[in-house]
Amino acid sequence: MLPQAKKSGVDPDETSQLLLHQNGIMNPPLDDNIEHGYATSETCSSSNLTSNDDNDEDGEDDSENRSESWMIPFFVNIFLACASFSIVMPSLAPYILDIGAPLVFLPWVVSSYSIGEMFGSVAIGYMYEVLTKTCKTAGRGPRWSMMLCIFLGVVGSAMYAMAGWVTDEEAAKYCLLIARLIQGVWTGGQQAVEQAYLSAAVHPSKRTEYTATLSTCAVLGFVLGPTIGALLSQINTTIFGLPVNANNAAGIFMLLATAFMLFQTAWFFDGKDDSTGNPTEAENDNEKENGGEGNTAESTQKSEKDDTLFNHMGVTMCMVIFYVHYYSFAVQETITTPLVMMIYRWGPLQVNLLFTAAGVLSLITAFSVRYLTRYVEDRTILVSSICLGFLGSLLLLDLPFSQTLPLWRFLLGFSLITVAFPLGRNVVLGIFGNVLGDVNQGRWMGIIFAISAFPRVIGPFISLALLTAIDWGTWLEFGICTILFGITLLATCRHIDELVPYADFAKQLNQKYAQASRQQLVTIHSPRPSPMLVTSLATRRQNRME
Repeated sequence: MLPQAKKSGVDPDETSQLLLHQNGIMNPPLDDNIEHGYATSETCSSSNLTSNDDNDEDGEDDSENRSESWMIPFFVNIFLACASFSIVMPSLAPYILDIGAPLVFLPWVVSSYSIGEMFGSVAIGYMYEVLTKTCKTAGRGPRWSMMLCIFLGVVGSAMYAMAGWVTDEEAAKYCLLIARLIQGVWTGGQQAVEQAYLSAAVHPSKRTEYTATLSTCAVLGFVLGPTIGALLSQINTTIFGLPVNANNAAGIFMLLATAFMLFQTAWFFDGKDDSTGNPTEAENDNEKENGGEGNTAESTQKSEKDDTLFNHMGVTMCMVIFYVHYYSFAVQETITTPLVMMIYRWGPLQVNLLFTAAGVLSLITAFSVRYLTRYVEDRTILVSSICLGFLGSLLLLDLPFSQTLPLWRFLLGFSLITVAFPLGRNVVLGIFGNVLGDVNQGRWMGIIFAISAFPRVIGPFISLALLTAIDWGTWLEFGICTILFGITLLATCRHIDELVPYADFAKQLNQKYAQASRQQLVTIHSPRPSPMLVTSLATRRQNRME
């Protein structure tokens, strides 16, 4: 029989776990397993492993007490970085021809930027995490990481402008290629640092909202960049004996913008809101007393705990969804211009108007997400973004019974994909930060942004190849997008319960563990019939059959 736990004042769950441990069929009780990565419901409610419902009031108080001075330099940096990206695209092809390189060199220059993004997001994201953990002075890790990114932006922008001043055509060509590579490292690292810092400085319930706010500045930079580029295209002068024209004026603008970004980051950004890697005063005192041994042991136990409770499926799903949205975006930005010029005979004016309208629509969507997350759950918005991407890609298929894609269907499908991208991007980043939990997220943000850059590496080569392989038909390229969105939608619905904050994931894991323990206890201690009785019943049953 079971001990009378209730009368003796002992928790029945603890009693059952002790019995199972004594029978050698399970690990020590849950309270002892905290050191190995498990957590009980009691510890979940008393530590950081709490659900959002329990922490809403405390989180809101913490958010009110936290300084948000980092938002201003982030707004400025994101706007100028995105404006610098979009200002290059209209003048890049003429710039390549102006320095004497062939136009077939264009895909390599475009891809080099995305390759730099992949490398920069991972390398600088990892450096952000290491510096935040090792620097004894609070804020030094995020601050140094951000300034390194922007310094690389200054170097890359200077090289971009200098490519037009190099007389040797071969050297100018590779100067431009390396310049775009370094600029990619700058923007990739900046994105990883900004998103990791946001996840540490903002309460989980508001991460998607703040991500959408920063994304609004990004879209605003994308929209205004070509406008600034149009004004700069009128320049044709000489400064200190060096020609400045419509082609390299964008490089001069980026050089001035990154120099201003570096100055204002050094002046206004202290990086002290991210304390995920900084030891507390008590830990510093303990380290001094124990010569560093005690603190090392605690750090080892903490890392083992984080690895054991890691939400692998939730992290994987966020990365898959992020990749699919960026793949669709890469296809859209790569083939839209040649597609509409070939099918509908559009000129530059119609193409510019189309992308201007797309920019405005993206801006409205990004701004709306900020308020939408206050009333609608993040996972609902996430599923909606995948559905919009699926429907948009489906509408862009030129079905066999249609000789050409109707204009109304192209515009509708193009609009749905335009809305789906900022909607999905912002929500995925918010959910991704919540799934990771209260840990330093530098390397993980670097990895997810590297995944997003990969479609833009292969996009300029594969998208046009698939489009021209079937005589400018859209069913192959957008058919792949439709399949990707469809599979992602099914996988998201299947694993929707994994896309929860880390505290809720830990609580669910504890409940499953406790339920399995109780089931094992019932199996072991449930009454069993006597062997003699079983033999007697079997004999009687056999006699009746005879």
